[in-house]
Amino acid sequence: MANKYFRTALIPNAATETLLYEVPTGNMTIAKSLRVTNANGSRSTITVSQYDEGTGTEHYLLKGYILAPNATIDVFNGVPLVLQALDTLKVESSVSTVHFYLSYLEIDRS
Repeated sequence: MANKYFRTALIPNAATETLLYEVPTGNMTIAKSLRVTNANGSRSTITVSQYDEGTGTEHYLLKGYILAPNATIDVFNGVPLVLQALDTLKVESSVSTVHFYLSYLEIDRS
């Protein structure tokens, strides 16, 4: 069993829900931080959702949040998010120059 720290970054297309991360089979994840930066001159509407493996149930972590131009937020605000195997995080932004940066710990349970 090994614990490993990772990061992933994404700049999704505008108005398209996009997969940011999926927990690998046999693992669990503790997401430490999800920073979102609007590098656009216009405000952006941000949505971050977590989907349960199996049921596909959507849980909004941030819904319809208006992010000002050149602003940054941490979606988790210092509170870690625990994800189980095959859970997913998806993001959406109304403009195409929003940067999503996820820092997380994967725990191998196999």
